[in-house]
Amino acid sequence: MGRILFLDCFAGVAGDMTVAALVHAGAPLDAVLAEVRALPVWGWDARIERVSRGAYAATRFVVEPTGAGGEGEEPAEDGHDHGHSHDHGHGHGHDHGHDHAQLAEADPWEGQPPRTWRTIRRMLEQARLRPRTKARALATFAVLAEAEARVHGTAVEDVAFHEVGAVDSIVDIVAACAAMECLDVDEIVASPLPMGHGQVRTAHGLLSVPVPATVEVLRGFPVVPFPYPGELVTPTGAALVAALARPGPMPAMRVEQVGYGGGTRNPSTHANVVRAVLGRGDAGAAAEVVELRAQVDDLTGESVPGLIDALFAAGAVDAYVAPITMKKGRPALAITALAPVELRVPVGEALMRHGGTLGYRWSVHAREVAARRLVPVETPWGTVRVKVAERDGAVIHAAPEHEDCAALARVGGVPVAEVRGAALASWSAAERLGRGGAG
Repeated sequence: MGRILFLDCFAGVAGDMTVAALVHAGAPLDAVLAEVRALPVWGWDARIERVSRGAYAATRFVVEPTGAGGEGEEPAEDGHDHGHSHDHGHGHGHDHGHDHAQLAEADPWEGQPPRTWRTIRRMLEQARLRPRTKARALATFAVLAEAEARVHGTAVEDVAFHEVGAVDSIVDIVAACAAMECLDVDEIVASPLPMGHGQVRTAHGLLSVPVPATVEVLRGFPVVPFPYPGELVTPTGAALVAALARPGPMPAMRVEQVGYGGGTRNPSTHANVVRAVLGRGDAGAAAEVVELRAQVDDLTGESVPGLIDALFAAGAVDAYVAPITMKKGRPALAITALAPVELRVPVGEALMRHGGTLGYRWSVHAREVAARRLVPVETPWGTVRVKVAERDGAVIHAAPEHEDCAALARVGGVPVAEVRGAALASWSAAERLGRGGAG
């Protein structure tokens, strides 16, 4: 059965912390770094440190400059003004500990030329990376590029990554994707991401937390508040989660390995770690879910999207609203949410708080699901994730993620159906190659 990675981001997520958690869970560091070194990026080295964060013995992934220069590195492209003062990256690409006040001091990566999305994409496409490593890295950078384009009102192709395009951030992203491949990860699930608050000092001045790139990256992904100030989710960490994972609680699986990735900071208020849980799901395995139901006659249409988002953020695995007619002929809405049995209380609270109902009914049902995984594929307009469902090792359904297709269609000025068709064709071609050629 497929191997599942659950990223428990209870204290936030960053690129380096994700790599560290995967190495702690069993990904061999030498194999991970060997793949990263296939990129035309020099002047860096990486190591692992054993650290304590709160109650956890964790691993820290450290990328350092070697001073070896960058001969042969992929050059910045001609024709683009890399001397502009836009805040691409916001000083937040360096994911080492979330302590961006330190950026006002010496940054060992300062002075590197910015790299456009076009440059980084060509670098990744030409590198001798394993197919899923390459696809996942391309998907992650594509999410970042689209977010930066929205923040700055520029074309996606011309987005210039400053800190996010620096060597350590490139290493973090590709190393995370390589570690997933070393661990044979098929499906990734991530918990809702905690949002810090306050301000952080960067090389570009004070910015509100979460910073603009992080907010844009996480469009459509559930987030939750966090009681302590500071930046908990960096753009690089957010992009890895948003591009590669589906949100939700820990899925049903047989747990095999666990790893903890620590950040640089060691606050007294909470353990600054990401937890990686690896296991295998049982295709067709039955599981129990709780169904919560309520009817309301005073919920406006504008409030429905916020209600659905709140139910998913609380842990619902599905939620939907249908029009009904209640007593005295009043138009109303029937709200239904499905959730793991252990999450009935928080999902019920979200239903009451955001749905305006004074109560709800609930019952437990058996639920049978197919094993699922997300496969990033390339289209002429960018990367699309295809959700693949399997039973007994055989594919029974494959569907491109609509939000991915819609976003690329908007940027490319083409119909969503055209992007969807290209994504399915790309996935089908990859499946035939993976099975030894066309049958």
